Amino acid sequence: MSDSSSKLKSSPTEFSNKEKDCESISSGKAGQQPPSFAESEFQHIRKRQRSDGRGTLLKYSEVPSRYPNLSNAWEFAGWGSTYYMDFELSDLQVYEEEKAKKHLIGQWRATSIAGNDLIASVLYSIGPCVVQSGKYAPISMFLISLLMYPMKRIITEVATALPLNGGTYNAMLNSASKTSAAICACCSILDYLATCVVSASTASAYLAAEVTLPHSLTPFIITIIILVAFSLICILGLRESSTITLSIFSFHALTMLVVLITSFAMWGKGGSQTLIDNWNIPDPEGSNPILMIAKGVCIGLLGVTGFESAENYIEDLKPGTFPKVMNNMFGFLMVLNMPMTLCVIALVPIPIVVENAANAVSELGEYAVSGSNWLRLWIMVDAVIVLCAGVLTGLIGAVGLVQRMANDGILPRFFLIRNRWTGSYQYIVLAFLVLSITLYSIVGGDTTSLSGVFAVAFLGSMSTFGVTNIMIKYKRYRLPRLNKTPLSVTVLTTGILVASLIGNIVIDPLIAEYFVIYFAVVLIVVMAMLKRCWLWKLAYWLFGQMTCFHRYPHFSEKTELYIQKRIQNIKSCKTALFVKTAEPHIINKGLQYIKDNEDTGHVKLVHIYKDIETIPEELETTQRFIDEIYPKIQVDLVFVKGEFNPATVDTISRQLDISKAMMFMSCPSERLGYSFGDFDGVRIIML
Repeated sequence: MSDSSSKLKSSPTEFSNKEKDCESISSGKAGQQPPSFAESEFQHIRKRQRSDGRGTLLKYSEVPSRYPNLSNAWEFAGWGSTYYMDFELSDLQVYEEEKAKKHLIGQWRATSIAGNDLIASVLYSIGPCVVQSGKYAPISMFLISLLMYPMKRIITEVATALPLNGGTYNAMLNSASKTSAAICACCSILDYLATCVVSASTASAYLAAEVTLPHSLTPFIITIIILVAFSLICILGLRESSTITLSIFSFHALTMLVVLITSFAMWGKGGSQTLIDNWNIPDPEGSNPILMIAKGVCIGLLGVTGFESAENYIEDLKPGTFPKVMNNMFGFLMVLNMPMTLCVIALVPIPIVVENAANAVSELGEYAVSGSNWLRLWIMVDAVIVLCAGVLTGLIGAVGLVQRMANDGILPRFFLIRNRWTGSYQYIVLAFLVLSITLYSIVGGDTTSLSGVFAVAFLGSMSTFGVTNIMIKYKRYRLPRLNKTPLSVTVLTTGILVASLIGNIVIDPLIAEYFVIYFAVVLIVVMAMLKRCWLWKLAYWLFGQMTCFHRYPHFSEKTELYIQKRIQNIKSCKTALFVKTAEPHIINKGLQYIKDNEDTGHVKLVHIYKDIETIPEELETTQRFIDEIYPKIQVDLVFVKGEFNPATVDTISRQLDISKAMMFMSCPSERLGYSFGDFDGVRIIML
């Protein structure tokens, strides 16, 4: 048992060669070479810093230990140091060279990835919408299209302010705590997982309903084949995947165009008698038009799935492409959903639609060509293909999200290993494939529960965009963005989405039960990874309370050292905080965020300057003060001469061996001259 009143640790010994040279020069030893310009400048900087007269050499703490039966010396870090970093021009050029190698996609390839999910949803959303709202279904679909206009602007504002992969997770991570972001990520993970499984199973169901298949080739087997096949396509890489999705998107758009043209032609030729008959059907007892339209909106919102997906691969888009992608998707939504629903009501009797809600568009195809079968078969082939592409959309969204979470230390870093030939994140795709097949097997091929999870997860993700938009307005208002949605519009749109989410639960209460079960499983896994250091500390404390084990010194010592090593390995991750002021409360605020959200025992304060005269004289004094008040964190101060830009940050990241996801900054303004996305994952933690 150690004395907890005074836990000490010696000063760190890891210094760069430049730092050692600087220290030897300052000691005045004979026989040294004349100092370089960088070394002389560093000494000039040190002379300008006011000394605080610190007399002690080691950190200590008199706070009682929470481990009375075990040592807690491992908790304390060494004293921080101050040093200077010098760059060569070639170091700064690496950023531009790596950026030039990256393959980016244009607006139509990008539109096809998320758009396949969006325009495919008309196949399975019209029927359920007619079931709930009857003859008022076109009104419900029109209101949904109108709602998506402010939603388009909300998503564009969030995405252009924080143009990084990860969707709402990324937005919440840069405007709130890491735990809040992780909870948002759980909702998105469920959304993508359910998208993959439901799309594959729906495609196999469409195929089985229209084609006689061999007895051994069941819908269950077909679903697994689809999941495996499109996972392999995803591993080919985003550029190759987008070529396939663009082909599928074009074919589906052509199919829907043919259906609309033939439907309007038949309507014009045959008249509006079916529409009149449908309109004369009385409303169900106890209902009214407003309630039926509202129910139709709740269910019909599932017809805009994919609208939120484009932000998850925004880093792979050419500059200025994202707003065009959102405009394209909104245009397809306006042209397809409401007109297609109107054609269904005008040509197909509502009882027939209700009876065949799962394939209402196929029924429309049959009625649009006077009972002929050719268009129905065309729609079936198109439905199978485009729903399979929905699997690819879910996988690409998942890859963007999981990659960001792994970069941020929430998920294991082996997910960041790329395929040597295609550059894709193969382990993320394979993990999602295993999860999808496992989930599909658990439910025995019955995706009813997953459809409910899909509905809640999707509407939850859409609502979260509204919440993050409000958070960005409040906490990150200085961030440059393409457009700014009025706060009142954001609040109203978010309120409608939340009301629609609640409405879906009221219509089918079972979906809430299913969602809670699946969400709890995902949340437990993600939180266990996020809080793994705390869990190891809890295990250490519990072991300390089990006095029976301490009767065996060898076993007790081995266990104690093992847990200590696990905790130290987690806390060995270094972080960097960019500072331009010496104000203690500002730097302390940054340290507080890092302490509360990251498992680290080493923080480097990085000050980038252009001119020595602009360096705050109290900066080193503040660093020493901050270093003293955080006995469990080593706080260094690093001076870098240069300009604060993406190339400099990239060079610092490489030379300090600190991931950009573990580098923090205050909120930039338009005067910076760079997009926040150019910094490749550096996080904003202060106003």
